This record gives sequence, structure tokens and C-alpha cells, in this order.
Amino acid sequence: QDAYSLRSTPQVIGSVHDALDYAVKQIEIELNGVGDNPIFIPKDNIQLSGANFQGTPVSLPMDMIGAALTMICVLSERRLNRLNNPALSSNLPPFLTKGAGMFSGMMLSQYTADTLIVEQRILSAPASIQSIPAAADQEDFVSMGMNTALKNLQILDNAYGILGIEFFAAAQALDLRNHKYGKGVMLGHKVIRKYVDFLDIDRPLYNDHNKMKNLVKSCEILEEVELSLGDIYN
Repeated sequence: QDAYSLRSTPQVIGSVHDALDYAVKQIEIELNGVGDNPIFIPKDNIQLSGANFQGTPVSLPMDMIGAALTMICVLSERRLNRLNNPALSSNLPPFLTKGAGMFSGMMLSQYTADTLIVEQRILSAPASIQSIPAAADQEDFVSMGMNTALKNLQILDNAYGILGIEFFAAAQALDLRNHKYGKGVMLGHKVIRKYVDFLDIDRPLYNDHNKMKNLVKSCEILEEVELSLGDIYN
């Protein structure tokens, strides 16, 4: 049987989609809700003091999204590892290079992905439980929602880079095989090769990493595949 990092991909991505749906629902409710304090109801000549300003309904699901994105990237890195590791790659050359021993191939690209994931894991610690009392203990429980938003921006930015490296390695692996691939795979490969060349001999890879990061962020691969094959989620 295939490793979990291959077999479990649909289940993990499906769980993340469910988490995204929940988070979007919660945020839309808050955007359309009343966040004022106090609330004045002129027609009844009353005012209500409450905590509609409390950010937990946003910070809690957003903490979950940060962890979910990190989980997707951990899964991506495990697939990248299987492409690089000759013991796991079904006869692909070590580190996806024809000159293993003389060339590093994509070994250092995995280092980059791993570094980004370590940062994601640190940032995935929930901010919503980090409340610090303020205002003479009147504001003795707060959501820390701004911290959640800021760290999620970095988690997402790292995710583009990590997934870009996996796509880069996958394209390299395809070029090292002689198999017949599916139409969607070939379309994705064609888009990648518009931006990064086959890694024949070692070269500085930061430009390739940055190009792939921007490509993932643009969704061009997905759009090109769906243009030909239709919505791949339905």
C-alpha cells in the first residue's frame, strides 16, 4: 500500500475545506453582526452593555485555519521527501538528479521547505489562548485576534513557497520518467515549465523557488487544468 502521505491526501484536503467553510461562515456572521458596545435601541429608550466586540468568534476559527494550512504543508513536504529519497521513490535518482554524488539536485530545496514548515509550526500555536489582562483588569480576557491574523499571513506566505517546491520536484520527477501521464498532469507540467527549467546540473535555486511560489499564489496551474478538464472539485 502507498504511504499515508499519498493515500491520505484527499481526506486531509477535504478536512481543510470543511474547516475553511466553517471559518468563512463565522467571519461572515461577525462582519454582518453588531459589534458595538453599548448597543442603543432608541425606540425603546434603552441601552445594552455587552461584549459583541469580543473577537473570539473570529480568532478561534482563524487559529484553526493556520493549523490547517500548516498540516497541508507537512503533507506536501512528506511527498517531496518521497520524491527525493531513492529508497521511497520507485527508481527515481537520488534527489532527482542524474549526477547524484556530484550534484545535490533538489536536496537543498527540501531544506528550504523544512525551514518554512518549522516556522509555520511555531506560528500555529493558537493566539486565541494567549490573553493578557489589561485596562486595570476590566479587559481581563481578549481574543488576540490581530496576532492570529498576522501569523496566518506568514503561514500562508510560507505555504505558497512549500507547495511551489513540491510542484518543482514533481515536474522534475515527471521528466525523469518515461511513463504516459494523465491530461491534467501534463497540463500542470506544461505550466510549470513556462517558469522553471529542468534541473540538469546544479544551479542556485532561489530564483526557481521564488518563481514557483508566485506561480502557486497565482493559481495559474489550477486555472489551466480546470480550463481544459472543468472544475476538479465537483
